[in-house]
Amino acid sequence: MQTGFDEKRLHTLFLDKEVTGISAIQTISRVNRTMKNKVDCKIVDFSYDNVNVQNIKDAFEHFSNVVVSDFDPFGDARVLDLLYAELKKADVYTEFFPRFVALYKDAATRDNPASFLELEDRIEKFIEAHPKRTADAKAKAAQYFTILNRIEYVIALDKKFSEPAFLAFYRKFNTIYNTMHRVDTTRDPIEVYYDSRIGIVEVESGEPKTRDPKELKLAEGREPFATARQMSILDIIEARNQHEEEIGALIAVFKAKMDEFFAYVSTAPEGQRLIVKIKSRLPEEEIYADFAKIYRKYKAFYRKKVGDYFFEVTKDLVEKLCDEFEGEVAGETPGA
Repeated sequence: MQTGFDEKRLHTLFLDKEVTGISAIQTISRVNRTMKNKVDCKIVDFSYDNVNVQNIKDAFEHFSNVVVSDFDPFGDARVLDLLYAELKKADVYTEFFPRFVALYKDAATRDNPASFLELEDRIEKFIEAHPKRTADAKAKAAQYFTILNRIEYVIALDKKFSEPAFLAFYRKFNTIYNTMHRVDTTRDPIEVYYDSRIGIVEVESGEPKTRDPKELKLAEGREPFATARQMSILDIIEARNQHEEEIGALIAVFKAKMDEFFAYVSTAPEGQRLIVKIKSRLPEEEIYADFAKIYRKYKAFYRKKVGDYFFEVTKDLVEKLCDEFEGEVAGETPGA
């Protein structure tokens, strides 16, 4: 059925075994024939651990030069459920939610900011006394609202995820936390959610590669940057090229190209969002993933202009590049 089969009425295809490469494209293309009153088609995957989902994405990126979004609302829903459980167990929630909900459900106090002053003061002192635990709660809350904003109107969700008092409490906590750890910009996933802005699915640009199944990861808070790094990316490049006579020129060229790339990251919309995440101290894994997307997009659009040398050298050092960029954002001096 993978080749030669042409039935316009075919609407739904069931996959009960793994398909890869060009075979994946040929197989699912059996349902793309058009006819009157046929407005869509479906692929139902019964493969083990749904490996065909990623296989099909990789195949289209490789053979068709088509970028396929990693948007997975059902996977996001599983993460949302885990985050919900973690946020319900968070110390700041168990300590202060009962008092908050009493004020929130009382019509006489809910819309009166003065009614919350004592509670806000206690939460602020709690944050000061427990920086790591509240950083974790902040990071998980940000991830929770990011996912909720992305999938709330895409798939059916349990009403508990959008319970008004629960959301309002973490919005209050988020506001207090951000006030105590102020950054230059106020763009924040929780505030974006309350602005009723639907999440945008960000696609990945770049060369295809074999990827492991997506893990369910919960956000964790992290400590501020250290004042010094183990080894800068320029140190690594110099070590690799120490036997070459042109090392000085190569390093200078590389440094210039790296500065151009960092300038691109700083001005691109997705780069500005990344800077907010860096300043908000979101999990390193999320920052690395976002930076890698920007790197692949830059490579896709500027490879001819920049040349192969920069990308050949940095292809396995993307996280180190990200470290350097984070250092610049944090106001550090590389190599200091």
